[in-house]
Amino acid sequence: MKLETYQQPYSIKRLYFLVRNRLLDDVSPILIVAAAFLALNLLFLLSAHQYSPGTVGGWALIIAVGGIFLAGNGFAKMHDGKAGTEWLLLPASTLEKYTAALVMYLIVYPVFAALLAFLESLICSGIGYLMHKSSLWIFNPFTAIIWENYLNYAFFVVLALAGSARFRKFALGKTAAIMVSFMLLASLLLVLGALLLDSEGRQILYNGIKGHSVEIQRPLTVSTESSLKILGNLFLAGTGLFALVYGYALVREKEARDEVQ
Repeated sequence: MKLETYQQPYSIKRLYFLVRNRLLDDVSPILIVAAAFLALNLLFLLSAHQYSPGTVGGWALIIAVGGIFLAGNGFAKMHDGKAGTEWLLLPASTLEKYTAALVMYLIVYPVFAALLAFLESLICSGIGYLMHKSSLWIFNPFTAIIWENYLNYAFFVVLALAGSARFRKFALGKTAAIMVSFMLLASLLLVLGALLLDSEGRQILYNGIKGHSVEIQRPLTVSTESSLKILGNLFLAGTGLFALVYGYALVREKEARDEVQ
């Protein structure tokens, strides 16, 4: 990318075209999966005596997994040979490219996928009603459970994007492995913290260190419960923020290195 492009102000118009290009790249796999899911539902509907469309949470989980998977491949072109050159020559800044990925997988994809889920549930539920007199059920993206868990989805999308920027191959799997290990370590530290904040917990640790038998006489007092919840939320927020900044730094570094070459 030319130096003068870096010096231009942030452009919403360029951002729009970048998001549009991402949508055009991803729309085929999205529609293929949606068509396969619709076919499975119709097959089940035709072979069953009564159709059960599932729950809002189940449909939302499928949408979320799809978004995380797509985000895990969000910067695959950047690592590719020919596609990497095309990526580098895009007339947009690094920040615009990174923001386009965030907008695509945090906003555009969920809205598009929710619309598809709405249409599929309408088709399946309508046919089920005509064939089996099943109750009508339509996927409602404005249900509370979806909004309550949106931040969890956003957290994993940001991690997946950072992994895609970091790893050339198997980015999602490698990111998941690192994250699971990190969460196990964090869980261990939280449990240790809970024990240290409780009088009997400290006695348990002391006995364990001395090699004595350990017996828990009562549940640990957790005024600590609210403290642990706060610590858990801080951990998720801090990890998400770190992944957000780290992912951008990786994309910027990759572009700078490729420009020199």
